[in-house]
Amino acid sequence: MLFINIILVAYVIAGCIYWLFHLYYILRVIKSVPLLENLKYDNSKKWPKVSIIIPARNESATIKDAIQSRLHDDYPNVEILLINDRSTDNTREVIDKIAAQDNRVKPIHITELPDGWIGKLYAMHRGVQQATGDWFLFSDADVHVKKTTLKRVISHCELRRLDHLAVFPKLLPTNFVLDSVLSIFVRQLCMWCRVWAIENKDSKAFTGSGSFNLVRRSAFKKTEGFEWLKLEVCDDVALGQMLKKSGAKSSLVNGCKFVSVYFYHTVREMAIGAERATFTVFGNFSAVRLISGAVISIFIELSPFLALFISGIPYIRYIGVATITIALIISTLVSIWTDRPIFPSLLLPMSVPIINGIAIRAAILGAIRKGIQWRGTFYSTEVLKKGKRLDFQFLFFK
Repeated sequence: MLFINIILVAYVIAGCIYWLFHLYYILRVIKSVPLLENLKYDNSKKWPKVSIIIPARNESATIKDAIQSRLHDDYPNVEILLINDRSTDNTREVIDKIAAQDNRVKPIHITELPDGWIGKLYAMHRGVQQATGDWFLFSDADVHVKKTTLKRVISHCELRRLDHLAVFPKLLPTNFVLDSVLSIFVRQLCMWCRVWAIENKDSKAFTGSGSFNLVRRSAFKKTEGFEWLKLEVCDDVALGQMLKKSGAKSSLVNGCKFVSVYFYHTVREMAIGAERATFTVFGNFSAVRLISGAVISIFIELSPFLALFISGIPYIRYIGVATITIALIISTLVSIWTDRPIFPSLLLPMSVPIINGIAIRAAILGAIRKGIQWRGTFYSTEVLKKGKRLDFQFLFFK
């Protein structure tokens, strides 16, 4: 019995230490990452040309309104390259109609995917080939932006002499359960990526955003380009790592008041969408590794709640209550900072098993399929391993 009690005490204390470190790192993130609404700009300056490169596959339901938000931005020197990536709906027709109404929009239609490429990477590669801007902005087709966004980020980059700026978007709320799960995703992402160290050239920390990756053209030309990344499923973050390794100066801003996107609409949609990155990046193509990590995550995240059910050990429940308080404070802080609903983020006993269950599902499917299904195309584990470029392992310690 004594041995079991020692194990239980060690478990609860380990959970407490985990959440204390979590609090420390979240506070560092909030302190170090600037808010986009606080970035200043000067309307009298001459603005460099920005090429907005947007790949789209079966986005007919969302692309029109999203592109209109960009066309309504007041940035005076911009072109938008809309790349139809083998869509099977009427995305092609929507893109052509938008282009016919505004000469700033250039349509590009891809009908076949060359061997050895992931579709989205090839679409962005084609966009770069035709872009004429001093800056490239890589962004997804369902992202909405507010006026002055480009002026603020370009001014910020010029002021700090940045070559790459990722903008963290607002993940728009959808339903109660999904909002709860996404709150964990955002919180853990903030912690594990060490975003406060991104601008430090001696640090290996890097960043990327599928919603808003702004890259200086001259810096991109110094990299191996998308030909090197062509089989990397996490293209946005891998782009940030490639730029950092080439000597580019990167940074991150919180754009939740200016840039927004529906990350997913349902938990089922998130489970399907998370298959590619979860199995390939976090699991490193190993179902055992991914499942083990998910189980550990469940027990360590829920340790203070489980402590409430332990009896016969002095003060163990008090430690649990104190740790729960810390966890709820962290969840509240992250929700406020990312402009997301607070209450769903507090329901950890519900959301922690769900998000880790999504990881376990991805591990099982990846092992059974021996690869991933993404954007209507199957990519085998054997092929993806050869093209893997992202080194995300133990980024927390780099």
